[in-house]
Amino acid sequence: MNFDFDTLVNRNDSSLVEQFMDPAVRAHGGVSFNGAEPLYKTAPAIRNALIAMAENGRIGFTLMDDRYRNAVIWWMENVRGFKCSPDWIVPTLGTIHSVATAIKLLTVERESIIITSPMYNRYEQAARRLERNAVKCPLALSNGRYRMDFDAIDKAMSRTDTKLFILCNPHNPIGQIYGREELETLAELSQKHGMVVFSDEIFAENSLFGNKTESFLTVPKAETNCIVATSMGKAFGTTGFNHANMIIPDKRLREAFEDRRTREHYGSMDPVAYECLLAGYSQQGKDWIDASNKVLEANIEAVLSFFAENLPDVPVYGGDGGYILWADWRSRFQDEEALFDFLHHKAFLNVDAGSHYYSPIFTRFSLACPTRCVRSSLEDLFAAI
Repeated sequence: MNFDFDTLVNRNDSSLVEQFMDPAVRAHGGVSFNGAEPLYKTAPAIRNALIAMAENGRIGFTLMDDRYRNAVIWWMENVRGFKCSPDWIVPTLGTIHSVATAIKLLTVERESIIITSPMYNRYEQAARRLERNAVKCPLALSNGRYRMDFDAIDKAMSRTDTKLFILCNPHNPIGQIYGREELETLAELSQKHGMVVFSDEIFAENSLFGNKTESFLTVPKAETNCIVATSMGKAFGTTGFNHANMIIPDKRLREAFEDRRTREHYGSMDPVAYECLLAGYSQQGKDWIDASNKVLEANIEAVLSFFAENLPDVPVYGGDGGYILWADWRSRFQDEEALFDFLHHKAFLNVDAGSHYYSPIFTRFSLACPTRCVRSSLEDLFAAI
């Protein structure tokens, strides 16, 4: 089946991607590679479901039912590669909202969560807003890949004030997938210290180039103390409605999480999320994901090849999973202001600042867009250098 990945969606001024687009890039006619959401239309199955929903005219209270559970179970088995019990599924108001729920469940004020860096900044933001802290365990760069520093993680977990570890896999902003051995080591440490692991796997549908994202809950010793976040947001571009499913195998932890969620006035799920999930978590949705991943692979290959040939002193990491790449500009620029003056006003390239992920003078590329846009932007970058 043919899908349209060449048409840019129209975005109004309320779009987060548009609001963070530099005026010089907009005036040049460029697109934005910041903000992790696709710039092309979502799957036809989802668009058609929303049209049918609007024509039906019902936008009311919506609860999880067997159709919903079965769709999630089918997707996790056929796309994510693991079996999920219907009892494990906990709908929530989104991934970061669920991080906040887990923080409030497992910690008290002035206690801490553990994150690795570079890392998506909203985990720490959630902790800070709740008057908690974040202990950072920097990732170690070895042979062109970032790896968890387990000595640092072991030390951080041994602290009396740390109660929750945040895992992001595929990793945002690096775009790497952690291997089985690393996940097993993390699970052993979490068991040793009685630490709950919140595994953010919302990029896992976009596992590329033959890579596979193994869910943390499939790792021995992990099932009893993990909360796995799944979502349609990244893969299908549905980040505009706040919805996710937590997969929590352990009954005690699941019931405690659900109780905390309920006390935060969770009532029913977004009816739009319900209809989108039934439509997207289907064979038609899987076909679209498979096709979109081919586009992402072409875009990532184009960027990696360009930098290897034209900017060999700017290492670019990632490409395993998600549609993001992570570039290190420190050989060319001394500070982030100079870097973005060059990118915005000479190369007309709009990307995320590494300082948002605790790594100044790095940038994150979000490449879920028409391939022609990637090639056009690389031509502008070539002219600038």
